[in-house]
Amino acid sequence: MLHMITLLELVALAFLVPRLLPFQGESAAGTVLKIMALAFLISLPIFSQLDARSRFQSYKRVKDNLAIYGFDPRLVRPFIRSRCQRDAVLAAADELDHYQQCRKYFWNQGYRWYHILPDFVFTNPRRLLSRYFWQATFFAKTYYSKRF
Repeated sequence: MLHMITLLELVALAFLVPRLLPFQGESAAGTVLKIMALAFLISLPIFSQLDARSRFQSYKRVKDNLAIYGFDPRLVRPFIRSRCQRDAVLAAADELDHYQQCRKYFWNQGYRWYHILPDFVFTNPRRLLSRYFWQATFFAKTYYSKRF
């Protein structure tokens, strides 16, 4: 899904960049505003790819743990915070025949298909600006699989 978002963002960039690029004859404020818009638009595909990489690290970690220990709610609880993390867990669980157990666990915890945003967005939105959130979401450490 994150790769599809990146492709859609790149297509949008292909259409928007030519409209934003001509800076001749504009005021300084207009030029600065266009540069800020371009920087934001260019950063979107980069962040979605960083997020995809981090979720792949989560996937590898959970897959290893599920292969070694079998399904245990304690193994998947740390990855319950966001939809992307839950999807990574479900992908790993599906490959090891633990999909229904994980899905049932998430269902019992109250998560449904429409719970997309991380839980803390509603309880503590300032956390979006914390260093921990940015590290965990976009710059997860590389996990080297022990089994696969």
